[in-house]
Amino acid sequence: MMEFQSSTMRVFTVDDTPDDRALVRREVEALFPGCQVIEAGSRNEFEAGLAEDSFDLVVTDLELKWGNGREVLERSRTEWPNCPVVMFTDSGDETTAVELMKAGLDDYVVKSARQLPRLRVSLRLAVENARTRTALTERERQLAAALEHEQTIVRELHHRVKNNLQTISSLLQFRAMISGGEVARELEEVAGRMHALSAVQARIYETGALDRVDFAAALGDMAQEMAKIHADRGLKLRCEFEGSLELDVARAMPLSLLCYEAILNALKHAWPRERAGELTVTLRADVKPHRIVIRDDGQGFEKGEVARGMGSRLMARLGKEAGVELFTVSALGKGTSVELLLP
Repeated sequence: MMEFQSSTMRVFTVDDTPDDRALVRREVEALFPGCQVIEAGSRNEFEAGLAEDSFDLVVTDLELKWGNGREVLERSRTEWPNCPVVMFTDSGDETTAVELMKAGLDDYVVKSARQLPRLRVSLRLAVENARTRTALTERERQLAAALEHEQTIVRELHHRVKNNLQTISSLLQFRAMISGGEVARELEEVAGRMHALSAVQARIYETGALDRVDFAAALGDMAQEMAKIHADRGLKLRCEFEGSLELDVARAMPLSLLCYEAILNALKHAWPRERAGELTVTLRADVKPHRIVIRDDGQGFEKGEVARGMGSRLMARLGKEAGVELFTVSALGKGTSVELLLP
């Protein structure tokens, strides 16, 4: 049972009969010793009470010579939204009680000596329930503030991760420029992988939830950037996307690396001697399972060469981590197609 600090409680009783107001005062003071009781027996006293600070409980009659309990309920709710209102009256009926309860009344007690025990229970429960509601509202406010703070931190973390990935990628590319040879090629590939992850991070802000990403947009960004590097040899990139694909970040990261490896392998091996060609990236999110196909019109490979040249172990590992099924089809002179199925 909730403990009350009765000395700080303020109760507003509204009744035009002095004896009934005295009865309510006696019950309230017995229930909440030391509480402050403000009485209103007239319109002026009622208006004066409304102008005071908030109350912890309002007890009112239904029929008043200068108004009615419905007005008391409405105006009390307007002035003090969290204050409970109990009606203690010898007027009205069950229909009236139901209507008032729907309008926000906490309880409806019939005036009579036999109903005084029920009045005490009603008053105590009304105050307990109101304080519970207030505590829950405050807790919800605190949780909402904590969630907003957490989202701000997560958003800032994503932003910093994106910036750090871009910085590392730039440093690797710079190192590749001054290294030359096989080392430069390896550094550029590592930088490219960093860029693939950065493309996912950059798209996180555009989704409503910070743990999900528009993967179709991230894949398009990555393919366009990789194609630009080889644009001088006449490479054409075609992106064919149907439907939107939103993934959780934990799945999007390995999938982006897998797509990067497939595109990189096409750029490295499909067209020898700087021959021009066409690379097609297809995403079908409008069918199930969703599928991504990375296809080139290059020289292709024999079956045994595909397993070695496409970095099958790395791609298989990334496919398992991303939860996709991976199929590679290639034939000499007919290009290579890498198909990813997302169950």
